[in-house]
Amino acid sequence: MVQKTVLKVDVSCHKCKTKVLKAVLGLQGIDKVEVDGATGTLSVTGDADPYEIIVKVRKAGKFAEIMSVGPPPAPQKQVEESKAQGK
Repeated sequence: MVQKTVLKVDVSCHKCKTKVLKAVLGLQGIDKVEVDGATGTLSVTGDADPYEIIVKVRKAGKFAEIMSVGPPPAPQKQVEESKAQGK
């Protein structure tokens, strides 16, 4: 089941972002990874277990806290088409 996991991680520098990205991309079932240094969030979309994501981030030397786990947002084209068909 594809889900979006959002973690709070302190990734203030470029080296930290790279280290966290490499750690998370080593997991199987990852479709998309986004790191936002301004807000300090790591968003992972895919089949990976949130617990395994946290374990990888902590092994990279960073503390991770779960902000949310849920279904990924629907693509914009599908949302627009469904609204057009509903009218």
